[in-house]
Amino acid sequence: LINCDLGECLSPDPDAEVMPLIDMANIACGGHVGDKQSMSKTLRLALEHQVSIGVHPSYKDRENFGRVTQALSLTELYDLLYQQIKDFQQLCEPLGAQLRYVKPHGALYHDMTQSRQVLEVICQVIQDIDNKLSLVVQAGNEAHFSGVEKVSGLVFLREAFADRAYQEWQMLPRSVPGSVLDNPEKIISQFGQFSNNKQTPIDTICFHSDNPASVEALKQLKHV
Repeated sequence: LINCDLGECLSPDPDAEVMPLIDMANIACGGHVGDKQSMSKTLRLALEHQVSIGVHPSYKDRENFGRVTQALSLTELYDLLYQQIKDFQQLCEPLGAQLRYVKPHGALYHDMTQSRQVLEVICQVIQDIDNKLSLVVQAGNEAHFSGVEKVSGLVFLREAFADRAYQEWQMLPRSVPGSVLDNPEKIISQFGQFSNNKQTPIDTICFHSDNPASVEALKQLKHV
């Protein structure tokens, strides 16, 4: 399954072009970007193309696009995420859209991968809102995720990134040159490697809509 971060108010906006090419849409919900108008617009687009709907919460950090860790207490983090997901869920209902999963964005995603406490807060928020929602987590980190998954009773979806460079299942930081793949052929090649990987569980593969090479790769894959 292919997932993509959408509703990120990009200019030009790739969402209408990307949505028919993917299976899962991670929709920005006001943390790093987005408002009710952008969320509703992206939800309608996902419904039109029968794409599974996910919410993409983030630290409240529009200045850095959610890519810088914020010093929050666990209570503050809980409240922040609860509000974002709940607000998004309430937009889904009148449209007849079913929220299926949660995928944290940016620094929050990385912090969840490093910190058990952050991961547990995210799981608690999901349990309190709807324990049928899945959580998207980084593939290749079973020692960190499997115990929490079992205790929480939630379904974790393991994710790899087609357009990010890796070193031993860890994404290279964006500050490292070459950490974001900018060649469609390389992205398609890495997508193929992950798709055919039998050793590490992978449920979904991410393409970033703010990377033109990823959008081009999606278009080429559609025509294969």
